[in-house]
Amino acid sequence: MMTAMTAIGLYGVLSGIVCGLADLPLEKPGRAVREMPKRGELRGWWASVPESRFVRSFWLTFVGQPGTYLTMWMLAVLMGRSHPGLGLALKINTFLGAFTGLICHVYFCLQPLLCQRLWGKRPAEDVRRVVSVLDKVMLPPMAVGFVTLYLGTTALVAAGILTGALGVSKWFLLCNPVGALLLVAPLRLLGLKTPGLLGVGFALFALVLIAAA
Repeated sequence: MMTAMTAIGLYGVLSGIVCGLADLPLEKPGRAVREMPKRGELRGWWASVPESRFVRSFWLTFVGQPGTYLTMWMLAVLMGRSHPGLGLALKINTFLGAFTGLICHVYFCLQPLLCQRLWGKRPAEDVRRVVSVLDKVMLPPMAVGFVTLYLGTTALVAAGILTGALGVSKWFLLCNPVGALLLVAPLRLLGLKTPGLLGVGFALFALVLIAAA
C-alpha cells in the first residue's frame, strides 16, 4: 500500500517538473542561448513575444511550488525523528524559501510585462531606471531565496543523508539542485532547452522522500 509520504513524494516529483517548466517561458525563444542576466538589463526579445508567455510562467510556478515545499517539509519531519536539530533547520529553511521563492518568480514575470507596457510610451532610459530601482528592492529576497532554495536545501538534505536521518543510500546525495546541474548542463551546452535547474532539483528531492518513506 502506498504511504502518505510516498504519495507526497510523487506529488513532489510532478510539482518539481511543473516548476522547471515555469522557467522556460522566461527564456528567449528559439535555440537555448546562455545569457548572464545583469541588474537593470532589459531584454529586447521581450517586446516581440505575447504577454501570455509570462502569465503562463506565473501560473505554472504558482501551481508547482506548493508541492515542492511540502516535499521539503516532509523530509524535515523524517529527519526530525532522529535528529531534531536538522529537522528544525530544514523547516525554517523551507519556510524562508517558500516565502521568497514565489515573490522572486513573480518579479521575473512582472519585469518583462512592465517593460512591454512602458516601451513606446516612455524613453528607454526611463524604463531602464524603473527596472533598476525594482532590482534594488528585490535584491534581499532574491539573496534569501538563493541561499535557502539552492544552498540550504542541498546542505541540509545532504546532512540528513550522511547522518542516516533519512535512511537512504549515499547515492541520493546527487538528488539536489547541484546534482540537477549534472543532468541539465550537458543538454544546455548542446543548445537544448531544459526545465529550470531548481525545479529539476526539487523533483530529485522528491525522489529522496519516496526512498525514505
